[in-house]
Amino acid sequence: MKIIFLFIALLGLSSLGSASFSPLSVGLVPPLEFPPNDFNIVGARISLIYGKQRDVFGLDLGLVGNTTDGSFGGTAFSGVFNYNKGDVTVLGLQAAGGVNINANKTHVYGLQLAGLANINNAESSVTGLQLALANVSEHTQVYGFQVGVYNRAQDVYGFQIGLVNVATNLHGVQIGLLNFNRTGLLAVSPILNVGF
Repeated sequence: MKIIFLFIALLGLSSLGSASFSPLSVGLVPPLEFPPNDFNIVGARISLIYGKQRDVFGLDLGLVGNTTDGSFGGTAFSGVFNYNKGDVTVLGLQAAGGVNINANKTHVYGLQLAGLANINNAESSVTGLQLALANVSEHTQVYGFQVGVYNRAQDVYGFQIGLVNVATNLHGVQIGLLNFNRTGLLAVSPILNVGF
């Protein structure tokens, strides 16, 4: 565990450049937060309602949600949403009661959990489990599991379990009402689809 925190700290410090940083951010809503949202946080961000920061590396907690304009690395929990505009490295958990939206390159090592949707818009990878009603990760390589009503990924090395499962390249098993494997022997298969 100490190695993970050391990795997060080094990752955060190495990307700060000349920007100001703080080990802790506490806020109600922007701009009612300390330090201001142009600071980088290496440690913890605690948002009583909603928080917004340039870069965050460490623990990210938000009652309603959090937005990161730059890079994020660490573990995130929010009541409604996590929205990251820059590069993302999730270590352990990214959880939201509503949605996790990652607009740029994302790497998840662990669990990406949302009550409604996990959305990874850019070339990404999930090593572990993606769990939500909808997992929309069109440009993502999944190493492990996608579980939801609707699952979509570019490459799946493992399992997709849901009502509708979509993969460009399947190297594993799809279990659902409709299963799509664009490059497989069976492009569409009900109930079960297997790819190698």
